[in-house]
Amino acid sequence: MQPSNKSPFAPLNRGLFFTKATMIWERLVLPSLFPFVLLALLIAVAGQWGLFALLPKVAHIAVLTVGLIISAVAAVRMVLRFRMPSFTEVNTRLALDNGLKPERLLAMRHEKQQPVLKVGKAKAGIAASDPFALRYVALSAAILGFLILGPVPVTQVASAFMPLSNPVQTFASLSLR
Repeated sequence: MQPSNKSPFAPLNRGLFFTKATMIWERLVLPSLFPFVLLALLIAVAGQWGLFALLPKVAHIAVLTVGLIISAVAAVRMVLRFRMPSFTEVNTRLALDNGLKPERLLAMRHEKQQPVLKVGKAKAGIAASDPFALRYVALSAAILGFLILGPVPVTQVASAFMPLSNPVQTFASLSLR
C-alpha cells in the first residue's frame, strides 16, 4: 500500500524533513563544535613542537584555560547567530539536490505518486566559524613540524593536553599487560 502524499513518510515530506535536519546540522552543530576541534589541533601542534615543555605548569594551565574560554565564547557566538532554515530555503535546497526546480517540488505535494528524493550531504561551513583561517596555520605548522622535527613521540604531543600528569606513566598504565 502506497502512503498518502499527506503522510509524514511520503517521499516529499521525508525529503523536506531530512533536508531541514541537514541544514540545521550545517548551521548549528558544525560551526559550534569547530572552535573546540581547532583548539585541540593547535594544542597538539604546540605539543609537537615542544612549546609547552618550556612553560611552567601554571602558565601551561593558563594557556589551556584561556584557549578553552575563547573556544567556548566562539561556540556560543555561533549558537546565538543560528537562524532556522525557512521553508523556501529547505525547498530550494532539496530541489537543487535532486536537479529539480523548486516549483516542481511544490507541485509534488498534490501528486499521489511521488518519486523518491535524495537528500544532499552536509556542507561544512567552517569558514564562518574560523574567520582568521587558523585551521591553515595549524595544518601548516603540523606539516612543517613533521618535516623539520620528524616523527615525535606520542607522549610529547599528549603532554600538551595533560599539564599536571606525566604522560609516560599515563600511557604505561593504559597499555595491555
